[in-house]
Amino acid sequence: MQVRSLSYKVDIQIMDILRDKADLQLKRDSEAEIVREGSKLVIRAFYPMNLMQKLSLQKEYVEDWRQLVDSIMIDWNYDGVVMQPAITDVPGKNEMVSGIYHIPEGSGTIKVKITDLLSESLEVEVR
Repeated sequence: MQVRSLSYKVDIQIMDILRDKADLQLKRDSEAEIVREGSKLVIRAFYPMNLMQKLSLQKEYVEDWRQLVDSIMIDWNYDGVVMQPAITDVPGKNEMVSGIYHIPEGSGTIKVKITDLLSESLEVEVR
């Protein structure tokens, strides 16, 4: 039996995170608070962590979570496999998404997809 040695060339960069904290960026998943309030679906908060991290490095201030959203899609009867959005909320220039949506009668499992300004998405099922 013959054993061959394989060699790989890997391009790496070493960073001292204690000294270079300003340039440190860790990937984090987005978070949202989405609830049913009577016959309405309400998105109370949305935290696109990677976008917020970039904005904090640039010392930008955000007043409303809706300023960070590119689009919201909602499937009122998500089958667990394919999302078929009945609502696509894509704001025009100088506008923001609504964040409050009327739930149609007979809705089942609701799936919400929120896409931030970096085109990163969060998908949440609401029962």
